[in-house]
Amino acid sequence: MNLSEKPKFDRHQPEDVNVKHKNQLGFQDRIALIITTGIGTMYAVYFFALFMASWMLWQGFFNHKPFDPYPFAFLLFLGNIVQLLLMPLIMVGQNIQGRHAEIRSEEEYKTTTTSYKDIEYILKTLEAQNQELLKQSKILEELARKNK
Repeated sequence: MNLSEKPKFDRHQPEDVNVKHKNQLGFQDRIALIITTGIGTMYAVYFFALFMASWMLWQGFFNHKPFDPYPFAFLLFLGNIVQLLLMPLIMVGQNIQGRHAEIRSEEEYKTTTTSYKDIEYILKTLEAQNQELLKQSKILEELARKNK
């Protein structure tokens, strides 16, 4: 192997996949991601639980003429409306997050492949250098024996 020989493959320059993904997002995609990210937190769970508990306490104990008495049909109706609106929105947001994961994994694959090729080239170069050093060591040993 010629040590001045350069690798014969294209070098992959890593990209920031977060910037690449962000640049691909449209306005509606950004809204879906914001809502999906917000709804997918424990704070959203706490908010909905607190809202429902407050509603039931207000209609059950603190309101003498409740417009939504037990079994809280209007509260169930509101919950169903929220679910019907958020389910498709969350699915859209998850699809967008999935595209981001695909971009990231593709970038990692390209970077890993380039690193692998670099390591292969380095190992071949080191092996060639090792062979050259062994050859030179033998020559030096022969010269040393002849001089004795």
